[in-house]
Amino acid sequence: MKKLQTFPLIVWLVMIFGVAGVIAENNNLPTSSPMATPQVTILALNLAGTEIRLFPAGYDIWACDWSPDGKALVCAGKIQGEDSLKMRIWYQVLDPVGDLTPLTNTDQLADFAPRWSPDGTKIVMTRRSFKSNNLTSAIWLKEIPGGAGKQLTIGPEDRDPAWSPNGAQIVFCRSQGPYKADIMLFNISDNTTKVLISKDGELLNNPWWGKDGKIYFTKFCPGPKTVQVSNQTYAVMDFGKGSIWALNPEDNSITPVVVDEYDNRAPVLSPDGAKLAFVSDRNLSKDSTSKLDRGGLYIKDLKNDQIYFITSKVGLNGASVTWNPDGKRIAFFTFRSIRPSVWVITLP
Repeated sequence: MKKLQTFPLIVWLVMIFGVAGVIAENNNLPTSSPMATPQVTILALNLAGTEIRLFPAGYDIWACDWSPDGKALVCAGKIQGEDSLKMRIWYQVLDPVGDLTPLTNTDQLADFAPRWSPDGTKIVMTRRSFKSNNLTSAIWLKEIPGGAGKQLTIGPEDRDPAWSPNGAQIVFCRSQGPYKADIMLFNISDNTTKVLISKDGELLNNPWWGKDGKIYFTKFCPGPKTVQVSNQTYAVMDFGKGSIWALNPEDNSITPVVVDEYDNRAPVLSPDGAKLAFVSDRNLSKDSTSKLDRGGLYIKDLKNDQIYFITSKVGLNGASVTWNPDGKRIAFFTFRSIRPSVWVITLP
């Protein structure tokens, strides 16, 4: 029996991008709950190959969001070749397509995960500080197109913000170390913060407040495992597979949405409230994935529980997908351009 050793983990990547590529894979872990959604037939819409890159080459883009009127985009990224500290929020006018214009550019601060407010006047984002090698992150607000930023939460590990449909509140995640994260609520009117979901042994991320009033989120249940590396046995923490749940903030009831033997993450409800886009490793062949893009894009019809396959080679780790306001296009994060980028696909 070989001695167990502590295996090093790059935990700050988990804090920035959610459950990142440092996750150890374990196909034998149980699902996070005995309550599982029923098995369904996966219907392919034969859209793979129709995707196009959303932003110009020369930029590393990690996430984006459409304005409520569909006339502009914001994205989180940097110019290729720049230091990671240059991660900032960019603005782009559409129709006609304009150049990317930086909205934020502050030394020792990196900005991620922009989300446009329902009234289109501001964005909320995750802002990470790298000062003195002390990595912290908080939720910030910024007026569009100009105006100074305003810090909303104190951190030290807040991320993944999303607006309520009426723009009065913001839901986000607060990490309690690398293996636990709670879902929090920030109230715009009185600047108060409260816990919505907190449970030991659960890492929650990517909350999205849908038009139907429910908050959809991803849940992981980390646990220990051992791995063999160069004939040495190491003890590591395995994040397990993601499952998708819905919280009703009115009564705090939680129901399973996509909970099965697959790894399901990053749920985002469509503008009409009828369909849920998410990323999953279900029914994917080796030819349809890569080392960095281990997922596919799927849509679940919430009326009939049918799941539709949209396209493969989608980042299982990284930013949530994004719906165009008209519900006809979905943007997703991928490394298929070699560098991190966002691509978009048009639905039937």
